[in-house]
Amino acid sequence: MIRTEAAAGRSEDWRILAILGPYRLLLVAVLLFLFRLGYAPDYFESVPPKLFSFSCLAYAGLALVLQFLALNKRFALVAQTLLHFGVDLAAIGLLVYTTGGVGGGLGVLLVPPLVGCSLVLAPRLAAVLAAAATLTIFGEETFRQLRQLYFDSSDFSQAGLLGLMFFASSLTAAMVGQRARRSEAVAARVGSEFVNLTRLNDNIIAAMQSGVLVVDADGRVRTANAAALRLTAGAARADARLTEALPALQVALDDWRYGFDLEPPSAVEAPGGRALLPRFTRLGWAEQSPVLIMLDDAAALRAQAQQMKLAALGRLSANIAHEIRNPLSAISQAGQLLAEQPDLDPGNRRLLEMIQRHAGRIEQIVRNVLEISRRDGSSRQAFNLRDALRRYAAQYHESHPQEPRPIEFGEIPPALTVAFALEQLQQVLCNLWDNSFAHGRHGDPLRVRLDAGIEASSGLPYLDVADDGPGIPAELADRIFEPFFTTHHAGTGLGLYLSRELCEYNQARLSYVRRARGACFRIVFSAPEPRSDSR
Repeated sequence: MIRTEAAAGRSEDWRILAILGPYRLLLVAVLLFLFRLGYAPDYFESVPPKLFSFSCLAYAGLALVLQFLALNKRFALVAQTLLHFGVDLAAIGLLVYTTGGVGGGLGVLLVPPLVGCSLVLAPRLAAVLAAAATLTIFGEETFRQLRQLYFDSSDFSQAGLLGLMFFASSLTAAMVGQRARRSEAVAARVGSEFVNLTRLNDNIIAAMQSGVLVVDADGRVRTANAAALRLTAGAARADARLTEALPALQVALDDWRYGFDLEPPSAVEAPGGRALLPRFTRLGWAEQSPVLIMLDDAAALRAQAQQMKLAALGRLSANIAHEIRNPLSAISQAGQLLAEQPDLDPGNRRLLEMIQRHAGRIEQIVRNVLEISRRDGSSRQAFNLRDALRRYAAQYHESHPQEPRPIEFGEIPPALTVAFALEQLQQVLCNLWDNSFAHGRHGDPLRVRLDAGIEASSGLPYLDVADDGPGIPAELADRIFEPFFTTHHAGTGLGLYLSRELCEYNQARLSYVRRARGACFRIVFSAPEPRSDSR
């Protein structure tokens, strides 16, 4: 950064030296013009023609050489500055001598090159240049008057005043140049820091997941980051009108700007059907100040809220498991003690066996809920699907002896094998069957049908659990797998969510299939792992 600032200041100093070249050539041209037209005697006391012409032509030639050196930066800046002023001092001192000394008035021609060179140099070197110019003028005047054998004190007085002018102008120019260089360095440093901060802000804004828009008072987009372009499908590009690109967002902005919408703004629809939640902030105090708009994906925010629910559900599951297992252990132990009684009749023994079987199932359910977070698929095993479904359906009927819940078997290939944890698949199916009989029946008998096969698109085995009830409303179909979402006053909203989690735990996929009548849930199993016979 420092090197860049110094380079910028040095460039301005080289430009000053380059400007002195045209000044020298113009000065020579004016002097030769006055001399050739015969106006010289009116301004100078005595002008030797040959010496004057030689001085002017030599000065012009040296001016061209200095101009070439300055433009090409052949030497160091300080050395070339001293060379420039040395040539100016010699040439103008010779012209002062040929035109009758200080009284001819050409001594002031040293002021412009002295000021120009002092702007480049430090004050000490500028004082040296002023001293050299003053001594040159005094030396020229002394030499001229010694040759004429008389002394004119008024010429020395003029030389002294001219020397004071040299010192004043050179020191002033040096301090001005030094201050200018410092200001340029500060400006360059601030500009560099501003550029760095701008790049940093641009990188931060570009990396943000939230969309960022800056809209001026005319409703034109001035800035849009990559997230805003992604969320708006490229409609909110820079220099686009918000009214044309996102009319719903423009309406929300107007309501916020004029105070019509006192509540937090609701979601607005963007191109592509994405729902966006805007937040508005005014960039400034004036009414016409630009407005910063932060855009967030409403679906992503709902997903974050769902993750918070899941975290709470995890803690709740651990507490529930602890509270359930204690009385469940007592029930199981009491059942075992009761089964040891020799005088139990066959009916009570059958009921006792049912209690123990379903107590074990509850224990398995609790274990499955706790295993969801571990995502360990080591309990998966390959088995025949049709046999397992018949066994699960029989046990399900045992759990509801007072209520008919018909389950029909459709087309299920006899040799279809799937990979799943047996107890967990039973739990998933029981959840789906409970969901159908609890929500799909409105006075009329309801039947659940099971169909299985191989998907044509993926080549994986699937199982359809369908009912002939009224089905799920289209506006609720996207939310049925959310935790705690239920339409039944006695439901918990965890059945479908837990079923989907168990399917994912077993590398399967549970989805809702839209049909003209009834509700259908499809489980797509993963490919069974080939068995390795080790003998």
